[in-house]
Amino acid sequence: MFEADVRDVPMQHASMESRANPDTDSTPVWTAADLLLPYLPESVAAARRFVAAKLHEWELDDLVDDAAVIVSELTTNSFKTGCQTRMLVGVRRPTDRIVRILVGDGSRSMPVMIQAGRDATSGRGLAMVHRLTHGRWGVTLLPFGKVVHADLATPAPIPR
Repeated sequence: MFEADVRDVPMQHASMESRANPDTDSTPVWTAADLLLPYLPESVAAARRFVAAKLHEWELDDLVDDAAVIVSELTTNSFKTGCQTRMLVGVRRPTDRIVRILVGDGSRSMPVMIQAGRDATSGRGLAMVHRLTHGRWGVTLLPFGKVVHADLATPAPIPR
């Protein structure tokens, strides 16, 4: 169970998976963590804290700022869908070179990257996600919703 301070935002569920790290004496490497959040404005900050805590735990401090922007944009978009269920925020390590941030919601409305005008007060979120991930983001439609994912490259491992 994720135990970070999420203040007054109620968490419904959190889970983690682990696998043995072949480079060490079977020290577990946390490879996944999920958090269900309500559709409340405070959930955006809770999602940022959740992802940042996992990245710190995985010693990927250099990715925290970019990951915070990404998860903020994706959860804000999810919050704006008006769903009444819970949104899923996940962070994964599918490989040692990738961190994947996921936000799932109960809406099948696809996110659209737009060209926000110079004076626009919104509309730049997906363009920032696109820039920070070098275009490595996408959407998986589900029968009753979707999951938007964004991949960040991790720093190269230090040779031993």
